[in-house]
Amino acid sequence: MLRVVFVLALCSGGLAAADPQPKLVVITDTALVLRDPIYFETGKAVIKQESYALLDAVAVMLATDPKLALIEIGVHTDERGAETWNREISQKRADAVAAYLVSKQIDARRLRAVGYGESRPLDKHHDEKAWAKNRRTEFTILQRIT
Repeated sequence: MLRVVFVLALCSGGLAAADPQPKLVVITDTALVLRDPIYFETGKAVIKQESYALLDAVAVMLATDPKLALIEIGVHTDERGAETWNREISQKRADAVAAYLVSKQIDARRLRAVGYGESRPLDKHHDEKAWAKNRRTEFTILQRIT
């Protein structure tokens, strides 16, 4: 289950209310956590337009925080389809996400695209709910500059 984090800011005399709209991307110690999934065309490594705003938010976060020195873009598939195909399509999708971020002026040396295919499921059940959970793109922080 994806957790959406609201940040409370200190202001004179106490806490101010958080931004009423949840952030698209939240930084944790280990990852950039996305509020929504990144969508691709079925069976292709083409990012759907509905995911552009989310990826734009990732690009802004990376552009404004140069201490995030190396990010792994890990793309995962569900178990349906051949293992070789799943690994290949997930790698192509990870490359597509990296290319999108580079097109937004993010240095390619800060990105590592990895296609995991079906090798790291979050849910080992064999149903639509599990498959939806397992199809995901993760942004793991591999290196921070201190």
